[in-house]
Amino acid sequence: MIINSSSETTRRGTLGRFCGSAALVAGLVASGMAGTAGAAPAASGDTAGPRAEAPQARPKKDRLPVKAIEKILQADGHVSESGVLEVDIDRKDLHVSGGHPRVKFKDGFQIQHELFFQSLGHGKAILNGDLALRPREIQPVIDGFIAHGITFQAQHQHLYDLRPMVWFLHFRAVGNPVRLAGAARAVIAKTSTPLPQHSPPHPKTPLPVRKLAKVLGGDATVGENGIVTVTVPRTDRIRLGGVLVDPDLGVSTSVQFQPLRKGKAAVVPDFSMKSSETQPVISTMRRTHWEVGCLYNQETAEIPQLYFSHMYRVGDPVALAKQVREGLNHTAAKRA
Repeated sequence: MIINSSSETTRRGTLGRFCGSAALVAGLVASGMAGTAGAAPAASGDTAGPRAEAPQARPKKDRLPVKAIEKILQADGHVSESGVLEVDIDRKDLHVSGGHPRVKFKDGFQIQHELFFQSLGHGKAILNGDLALRPREIQPVIDGFIAHGITFQAQHQHLYDLRPMVWFLHFRAVGNPVRLAGAARAVIAKTSTPLPQHSPPHPKTPLPVRKLAKVLGGDATVGENGIVTVTVPRTDRIRLGGVLVDPDLGVSTSVQFQPLRKGKAAVVPDFSMKSSETQPVISTMRRTHWEVGCLYNQETAEIPQLYFSHMYRVGDPVALAKQVREGLNHTAAKRA
């Protein structure tokens, strides 16, 4: 599937998955962004409480307040077919380059905050995400997580030779979705992230979007600067802090393509793997000379435990997509 839309309910955040559902009154905005510990989600710890163990079937009528969340975060989002809201916020201030050959990363490619919201019904949601940070922002952000009752899950680099170096901090929380957004916005305020941000109304790309989606077996989206993102969902059941989560809640493999000259692209897959899948995937990718940027956990209290690996290569986008698919064939990802 290809998503390339500029409508208010289907456009993506600045990374390039476009979309945005209830108006937010001024009082709620103030409450959500105040960021006091009292307004923070309560059930965010690693030990799942009764709320986290409640039945996970999500009523279709219990939708997320998308527009309220977008208004608080000051960025557009995209709602997947399963109802998960993703909001991506670019670090447009960082001007990063990386990889071999070295490529200047355009806005929308790799260096962004990612926030995923899934409704749990009864006015509750789970938030899972990560923030892209300068080194000096790390400790204030960790303090922000603690102050707002947000579970701090991981700290690492995605690619080892970025200039300037960017660190990624992963987090999660359970609670009222508007308050979750307010708590996240308060933490983001500890960084120099430029806001507000809006999706391009009619994004275009020179890349063969349909072909990439077909080869990889996932859903493709087009964002700013022609960047294409293909997400290939896992097919197994994942619990996070006791909550059965949707594959769209940031636990599946995503592959990004940044267009370059002469029909080439910089390609970065972020593989989602169980422990038994890591060595087959990495061996397969190294045989075709992919740079392995990292191998890490990004969630705590996750069953089964997943490992993630960002990789990098420049070349023909379709040929590289086929190589990524060979790696995906060693995982529980949706088949092409």
